[in-house]
Amino acid sequence: MERRGPAVRRPDMTGHVIHLSTSIHASPEAVWDVLTDVPHYGDILRSVKSTRLLTDDGYDVGTAWVEERTFFGHHGQEELRVTDSDAPRRTIHETSLRHDAIRTAYSVQPNRDDTTRLLVTATMDVTGRSTAEKAFWNAFGGHSYNATRRMLEQDLEDIRVETERRSGAATGRHRAS
Repeated sequence: MERRGPAVRRPDMTGHVIHLSTSIHASPEAVWDVLTDVPHYGDILRSVKSTRLLTDDGYDVGTAWVEERTFFGHHGQEELRVTDSDAPRRTIHETSLRHDAIRTAYSVQPNRDDTTRLLVTATMDVTGRSTAEKAFWNAFGGHSYNATRRMLEQDLEDIRVETERRSGAATGRHRAS
């Protein structure tokens, strides 16, 4: 039977998929400003040691940078590129790491209570790996999954704290006037 509609991934294509979200006491625009502040990721995100822009200032499809951080168990530098951007609603960063393709999608959604929900989905495609590499991944990939999930949880917390700091909200609740 032929499937129509969105592409369906075969189980062996994806190494990991991680979905996380947080609520932030700020507008979607304020969240977007922090999320897209690539030159300051080293100051905002504790998992990022440094960033270096490879393209002109600004943030849009094609923006590229080199980032030093830990991701999916990899420590070191990687080049990231924005492949989708719809300010202030969503953006996608993509990178390659050896044989793997890593895609990190962010969605910024306003809530009715004047907060914003920030969702992240990180996907690692391992189709470029050899059979032996895939077998090793199946046996030991859970370690990098857990480390990456913790890192992404920290990233969301760091973005929340920085957004609320910039917008003048008390961390975790609205500041009384």
